[in-house]
Amino acid sequence: MSAHTPPARDGSSRALAAFVVEASVPRAARHASRRALLDWLGSVVAGSELQPPTIVREVARELGGSPQATLLPDGERTSVPLAGFANAAAAHVLEMDDLDRGSISHPGAPIIAAAVATAEQLGADGDALLEAIAVGYEVSIRVGEALGPAHYEYWHTTGTAGTLGAAAAVSRLRGLDEQRTLHAIGSAGTMAAGLWEFLADTAMSKQLHPAKAAHDGALAAILAARGFTAATRILEGPKGILRAMTASPSPDRLTDGLAAVGRGDDGVPWRIEGVSFKVHASCRHTHPAVDAVLELRAQRALQPSEIERVDVRLYSQGLELLNGVEPSTPYAAKFSLPFCVAAALIHGDLAPRRFSDDSIADETTLALAARVSYEADAKFDAAYPERWGSSVCVTMRDGTQHERSVDSPAG
Repeated sequence: MSAHTPPARDGSSRALAAFVVEASVPRAARHASRRALLDWLGSVVAGSELQPPTIVREVARELGGSPQATLLPDGERTSVPLAGFANAAAAHVLEMDDLDRGSISHPGAPIIAAAVATAEQLGADGDALLEAIAVGYEVSIRVGEALGPAHYEYWHTTGTAGTLGAAAAVSRLRGLDEQRTLHAIGSAGTMAAGLWEFLADTAMSKQLHPAKAAHDGALAAILAARGFTAATRILEGPKGILRAMTASPSPDRLTDGLAAVGRGDDGVPWRIEGVSFKVHASCRHTHPAVDAVLELRAQRALQPSEIERVDVRLYSQGLELLNGVEPSTPYAAKFSLPFCVAAALIHGDLAPRRFSDDSIADETTLALAARVSYEADAKFDAAYPERWGSSVCVTMRDGTQHERSVDSPAG
């Protein structure tokens, strides 16, 4: 690709805007939306009392706003953007919200938060909400796929692509025409952000990413409804998202097969139908290794005191994100691969209760975590991001070894 060649087909942004307006959402996609909505609600309720979303909710109350939508689960009301802001943060904090492999993102947290708040304000019916969610996922996931793994090295795709997905869902609910939807996507794109640097400090910023994506996506659509204009080539333009935010774009992912999807043809899957659900309360990149040790544990009595070491192999991008993260706080522990593997081996699960102040100080868990090592494996790199795999080898003190490989995590 030369320096003067647009990284995507000219008109890709407009094609997505037209899709948002015109798409016929089939039954299978609406069913997938219903499942995603239920998963999102569970994540919001379960995570709402933890510190990061509590702070976000307090700030939303302080900022105030027209009583348009509900702050879950306490029932107070505020503006649509602020309700989306607070509810998205609560949905993401437990690390149990849904995950799309191809886009490497959590689409539900920002998109459903913005859509639910908007639907409440407008009095939209259930079908309209489910269709908007499916449309938002389609846009967000396609943008995330186009940005690719190179984008994920620095940017949290949930915060970037998620902003455009939230704008798409809200535009659909508000009944914006193609031109105004295009402007909503443009404004969302120029506000899209979310960097991984917070991991070095084990800070709370990860909750800010879906929160701001929901807030800014809703805001972009509200502005567009009033006639506020924005870039009409925010994705494919020479100073647009694909040019600025990834070294290796896959621009065709934006629109390939989009017409068939938009027609609602039977047998043509929507992106939301391939989104996975999480069964462990930790970063998804830890899940294949956790699944592997749980399978080994189910087959053999592996006493922690008898384990000499645990060797984990995984794909490079997972290693880069998780590398060096210490279980210094309950939230940081969710990104510590040694801690997650050790806790799963000891307890037989990786439920939310495994990430508390007491659990991260447990001497048995920490001692076993210190004997867990990990490295990248080209075999898993070749399959990523379509498949997120890991292998585990548990070496006992008597020299026996137990191995297990998982190509894709449960869910």
